[in-house]
Amino acid sequence: MVTEEKWLREWEAIMRRIEAIDARLWQGAGILLLLSIGGISLLGWEAPVSKTDFVFAFGSGIFSLSVLAVWWFIFHRWIHLQRIYSYRAREIEDELDLRFNKYMRFFHYWESEEKVGSDKRKFKDKFPDAYDHFERFWESNHKRKFSHLTMQWAHRLLTIILAVAWVVFILVQL
Repeated sequence: MVTEEKWLREWEAIMRRIEAIDARLWQGAGILLLLSIGGISLLGWEAPVSKTDFVFAFGSGIFSLSVLAVWWFIFHRWIHLQRIYSYRAREIEDELDLRFNKYMRFFHYWESEEKVGSDKRKFKDKFPDAYDHFERFWESNHKRKFSHLTMQWAHRLLTIILAVAWVVFILVQL
């Protein structure tokens, strides 16, 4: 019983860490989005008149692209940490018969034998009714728009969009 309480506390701490990373990722993305839109709007409002205007706009564009490159590595690192936490959470869930992280992983990778094949077989053997119920749930929901949208995919897309916007800004200034 003491071990189960210890595992449950660890699982809760892991889930708080995952939620904190989610919050940081979206806060960072929101800040970069606002700064990029604001920066392009302010700097691109008028064509550069002097060489100084051009150098400032060009430098701002290069700096912003550099910040986005650093952001790319930061959010990938945080996603990597989330995967580690999620892996440990799934280990604890196996011990405590919890399913939150297991269901999330199943939903995203249900058709991939490589990613969840053995876990699915174990789950089916241990909880046949829950397995059948989840399989029906997956069948009815997996084709919905954005059902497989991940935070990593969304952040990649946002970063790419902002980087392209800054590249276009620089080209327009040229």
